[in-house]
Amino acid sequence: MGSNKEVQLMGLLGRHGSYSFFKSIKICGKTYTISSHFPVRIWPDSAILSIAEIQLLWTDRNESLCSLKLYFLPENTPEGRSQHHGEVRFEQDIYT
Repeated sequence: MGSNKEVQLMGLLGRHGSYSFFKSIKICGKTYTISSHFPVRIWPDSAILSIAEIQLLWTDRNESLCSLKLYFLPENTPEGRSQHHGEVRFEQDIYT
């Protein structure tokens, strides 16, 4: 995702012990809320694209954390793409 200066957690929802939970994250000037979807590369040097869904945003002892659910394109699975899968196009920025 880049340096920590480009990432900011926003909208404090609550605290529990050393954890603080948030409802949105700002990445490179764009804001995403919990349940937002966006394209990502799993590894910086990989050609494999995935769709990430934000599940949880929190901090623990000054470390920012994010839980993502990843959705893979059929061609990036062992079974591969079938006729019933259709076509996918990306029109957003892709984060690594």
